[in-house]
Amino acid sequence: MKRVTMRGFGLLALATAVGMGQAYAHTGVRDQVDEGKGSYNGFTITHGCASGVEGQSGQAYPVLGQTALFPYGGTAVWRDETGAVIQRGGDGNGTIDAASLNLSVTGYASLSSAFATSQEIVDNTGVVRGLHWRDGAMEPKQNTITPFKVTVPKIKNNCVKTLKIRAAVINWCDLKKNEANDAKGPYKVPKDAFGRPIPLTSDIAVSNGLQRNVADAPKYKKNGKGNGDNNRADWWFYSLDGGSTLYKDPEVIGGAVNYWSAAITVNNSAADTANCAGTLVDYTVEPAGIDLDTFLTGSNTQPFTDGDGPF
Repeated sequence: MKRVTMRGFGLLALATAVGMGQAYAHTGVRDQVDEGKGSYNGFTITHGCASGVEGQSGQAYPVLGQTALFPYGGTAVWRDETGAVIQRGGDGNGTIDAASLNLSVTGYASLSSAFATSQEIVDNTGVVRGLHWRDGAMEPKQNTITPFKVTVPKIKNNCVKTLKIRAAVINWCDLKKNEANDAKGPYKVPKDAFGRPIPLTSDIAVSNGLQRNVADAPKYKKNGKGNGDNNRADWWFYSLDGGSTLYKDPEVIGGAVNYWSAAITVNNSAADTANCAGTLVDYTVEPAGIDLDTFLTGSNTQPFTDGDGPF
């Protein structure tokens, strides 16, 4: 087991910006990237958490933070256009021109997040493996972007049109929860990055969840009974290679491959793809289950988790 540390820095928040029995808040990646380039990018959170299925069938709650884990090195899982694993570690059987995947992930301060604190999750060799945002809240009817910087590899295989680099992302919807205590209370009053209560502009009791004017909105209140079962977090990943001991709740984990929604699309150059003698395909690479167990531990996901898991 690798020793993991966290590097933190303040993040001034200026802009605060419902699946399957789980909290629901779509997360994507803002920009596509050309091969071999650096990218000041970000994860997009496009709506809040809700205890019902997507839409207006359940009370929406603020997103309280986010954690993201990127694929790296010897544990990166490479898949071909069919989803079959073609290599674990290495260069994806010749997909990229480097010996293995290293995105040089960096967290950075920005005015574009609802969360005041951003931290880097770092392994014992100093490599940033993940990012963790906390101390804030995104009002459900708004959006936010959690920023990061990566440098993507050059694509060596001329027939790979795009390489989608999947990040395992968790949007947190409650504090001090795990698989065992998820349905228990209390749900604490969510506050933004400046410590102010969040307006309840998404209220299921008002016109079936139609957004209400902020001037007429009350604030979210503490709920002793909690915010609902399986509403502790959104897990934006699916069918982790090798499985996970910490992230395995079937009622929360994504039920289809499209739950790998937070993927950086790396585009091969037109000059290279023109030299493909066969069919152009899209490949993917993602972190393995052991990576989540190693880096997204209870100590690295505070204050959202409780104990040592499973979460």
